[in-house]
Amino acid sequence: MSPERAGQMVIFHSLVKAGNFTAAGKQLGVSTSHISKQLGALETALNVKLVQRTTRSFTLTEAGETYLHYCDHVVKAMQDGEAIMEDTRDEISGVLRLGISQSFGTMHLIPAIEQLQRHYPKLRVEISLFDHKADMIEDGLDLWITNYEHIPDGYVAQRLAETRFVVAASPEYLMHHPAPLHPKELTNHNCLTYQSRQRNYQSWSFKQHDKQLKIDVEGNYRVDLAEAVRDAAIAGWGIAYLATYLLTDEFKTNKLIQLLPEWQANQAMPFYAVYPSRAHLPKKISAVIGFFKDYIGDTPYWDIELRQHIAI
Repeated sequence: MSPERAGQMVIFHSLVKAGNFTAAGKQLGVSTSHISKQLGALETALNVKLVQRTTRSFTLTEAGETYLHYCDHVVKAMQDGEAIMEDTRDEISGVLRLGISQSFGTMHLIPAIEQLQRHYPKLRVEISLFDHKADMIEDGLDLWITNYEHIPDGYVAQRLAETRFVVAASPEYLMHHPAPLHPKELTNHNCLTYQSRQRNYQSWSFKQHDKQLKIDVEGNYRVDLAEAVRDAAIAGWGIAYLATYLLTDEFKTNKLIQLLPEWQANQAMPFYAVYPSRAHLPKKISAVIGFFKDYIGDTPYWDIELRQHIAI
């Protein structure tokens, strides 16, 4: 195989994975016209049509679907070869492009980056904070730390931490509204909820021994930033169902009061370290995942601190 043909296969593979010419060009650092020219040259050399183009997009032909399978092998072999060569060096080095869920990253992982770089001084970390579902190829990510429930095919997810929840309100709110004694009484309260384009947490889950309940709540405040739900609860706007990673000294300082402590708020929300599936996992990715696992701990450090003040 000629170097030119290998490059064209990479371009075709990147185009399909990125979904459009502009995103593929950004990922590869070339112009869209260069991608179009190389794709045309590849189709001419193979004497087949790989894609059907429209003004704004394209679809794969049957031949394109078949050829993509072989391009996958070529690209993965190149990636694995680069990773193996990188791993022959004694030190963890290079660039790691890291995407992190915004609230979790801001509160817990960004503060750990300085310590990470003390461990691996030749590693350069580039970070993106966001809460949407990532397209790791289009976004150019090596590693994605997320609590997104549905991991795309072709990716590996290692569990980093389990998130626990607690129901809480401020003393000010409870001065004017009787505290609920059962989860069903939440329907009589103003409940503050997280809602984004991809997620809606208006059904709160509870467990007590063998009893399990899901309560559909309502309120006058919905927001797509988890810290804003917490801050609204502290301000006395209503009752919140809060992930414990959002909390620091709120219960110790009586900014918040735990409600329904005899009921476990048992919404499942693990955090994962996600990366593209490949035969050889680069050492830098493995090292960063291991670092974050050790940093958080088997029982997350924030839960250990919270247990001194509330029941979780």
